[in-house]
Amino acid sequence: MAHFPLNFFLLVSLLLSSSCVMAMFDLVDKVCIENRSPPLCRAVLRSDARSATSDLTGLGYIALDLTRKHVTAVRDYIKTLIAQNQDPGLKEPLEFCLQKYNESLDACARAEPSLGDRYYGGYYLAGRDLSSYGFLCQSEFGAKPSTLGGRNKKTAAFGDLFRSIASLLSKG
Repeated sequence: MAHFPLNFFLLVSLLLSSSCVMAMFDLVDKVCIENRSPPLCRAVLRSDARSATSDLTGLGYIALDLTRKHVTAVRDYIKTLIAQNQDPGLKEPLEFCLQKYNESLDACARAEPSLGDRYYGGYYLAGRDLSSYGFLCQSEFGAKPSTLGGRNKKTAAFGDLFRSIASLLSKG
């Protein structure tokens, strides 16, 4: 009988903690279901341990952090490709993409105060811009091969993520 209270406490603790984790994953799913690439969206958000305990606004900041890291890495990669490439046919689209990734960092800079000020329309617009920059960069290559394809797709998915979060936050 002495073990009953301890076992009961452990069982209740386990149930509560699993409910909290499931609720967070439900929030991630709710955000990502509106994304063009829900599996990528879920993988990105769940890659950050903070997602397990974040509310919707917290997920917005996590998305912002992850997007900045991604966009900065792609921009630096493009700079390297430009420095190594002598083909003007590839250099032009790469320079265009560099411009778009610099603009993507500007969009991130605009998104943060919008989220903090609860101006979700501004956060949404930053997401729209991010998505469009990823697609524009990719389309600039036309039929030419591009090593940026997956990176551009991920940039567009981050933009979709911003828009999903802004939409849900706007609904209250």
